[in-house]
Amino acid sequence: MSQDTNTPQWDAARWPAQPLDAPAEQLPPRLRSGAGLALASGEGLGRLRLQVCQGCGQTQYPPRDVCVHCLDDALDWQDVPQGARLVASTTLHHSHFPYFQARLPWRIATVRLDCGPVAVIHLGDGCREEPGERLSVTLRRDGGGMAVLFGQPEE
Repeated sequence: MSQDTNTPQWDAARWPAQPLDAPAEQLPPRLRSGAGLALASGEGLGRLRLQVCQGCGQTQYPPRDVCVHCLDDALDWQDVPQGARLVASTTLHHSHFPYFQARLPWRIATVRLDCGPVAVIHLGDGCREEPGERLSVTLRRDGGGMAVLFGQPEE
């Protein structure tokens, strides 16, 4: 799918570097599981840090308490390859969350990470949004201070 010329390009002002001092309804959703909080803490900012099962070696996403493949609970956080292949993308024009309502349209994509899992990510500028496009996926902070997956064209 080629990019719609009516869709605004990624705006860095939508993605502040630090958490906003704002009421909760003006921040992105913050609910996370215990395992999700470890990802959201931001320890891997600027790179891709995910759980890897010590029993079978499978990379986990989203974060979980036991391996989806072998049910082992020995999941260690490790840096993994940042590459991904775009599966599909879309532009959101509606949201139930006030934070996103104020920032629509919002581009997201489904990608297959080179380390195995499929993930939904926020999509940055310069992405052609064509299936098969190579992307680099890293962790960035959202407006509420949580780390989220963000993709941009692979260099």
